[in-house]
Amino acid sequence: MDIFVFIFSVFLLILGLGILRSWKIHNSKKLNYSIVIACRNEEHNLPKLFNSLTGLDYPIDKFEIIIVDDASTDNSLNLIKAYCDKQMNASFFQIKEKSKRYLGKKAALKLATENAKFEILLFTDADCLLKTNWINSYNNYFSKETGFVAGSYEVTDASSFQRFCNQISSAIYACTIGLGFPFSAAGGNMAVRKDAFIEVGGYEKIRKNLAGDDKQLLNLIESTSWEIRYNPEILVSTKINPSNSHHRDKRKYGKFGMSSPLFQLFSILIFLFYLYLPFRILFVKEWQSFLSYFIGALLFWIANIIKHKFKFVPIDIIYIVIYPYYLIYYSILGLSGNWEWKN
Repeated sequence: MDIFVFIFSVFLLILGLGILRSWKIHNSKKLNYSIVIACRNEEHNLPKLFNSLTGLDYPIDKFEIIIVDDASTDNSLNLIKAYCDKQMNASFFQIKEKSKRYLGKKAALKLATENAKFEILLFTDADCLLKTNWINSYNNYFSKETGFVAGSYEVTDASSFQRFCNQISSAIYACTIGLGFPFSAAGGNMAVRKDAFIEVGGYEKIRKNLAGDDKQLLNLIESTSWEIRYNPEILVSTKINPSNSHHRDKRKYGKFGMSSPLFQLFSILIFLFYLYLPFRILFVKEWQSFLSYFIGALLFWIANIIKHKFKFVPIDIIYIVIYPYYLIYYSILGLSGNWEWKN
């Protein structure tokens, strides 16, 4: 058996163990949360978001909702005003023009966090739907030392392969945090202790990057003494726009430059391995190595299914082989930065 393939197979098994690590604490308390939402031209998604916010099962005096309209040109602002007028614990702000200093949605998020009054900042997006127990699930993962808790998301009306891709994202969040070197987080489902947010200067150090607020904020807090945890209990739901999937994947996977030098080195080594693997199979005809790799990858995937309570879908066995090359393809395309983000 090829030694490089064997080492990588063991590496996958270690990642699987990282997924299975439990961050849940005992004797959790009901904390106070400020739900932070930045919104730009989301008039079609807002009614469903508002329904899910209203359905949250949590004491109304222990959480608030802060929505910032980020220079929308549709009817979003009027819908936000109407919703907040009916809710005792909801408020809104408006940014009339897109900020040139804080790129992407950072200006909107900055305004929301500056007006948050509670100890935990709970982030979601305007195109997400929240389960009733969403807030309460985060109580199980905040100790006094915890500065950041990452969650994940699930997609609705997505293709089978896109579902698999998003479940792999959940696996990557879980295993890297579990092994102590967090890679990224889902901006629509994460919680940050306000003290930790203030300690790293909020968005000031990352204000010039158009995307990657979640990943970069995680990296900033990971560099402090605050603890990073992962919450697998509640996945927020979001809907994918098929017409924008090409640019979305370039944006999602093309964040090589935002990673730490250690992660960049790991990424290069993994890239080289996946170039080496088909060469080994096709030209050396050494199928034992492929079997070793596939078993490692399959066990990694089974760990992800167990952790997130995903359903096993037989076609995922094929996707396990295909996905790495899909990831590499869009990672290379995304390095150009030539992608569109909504409007």
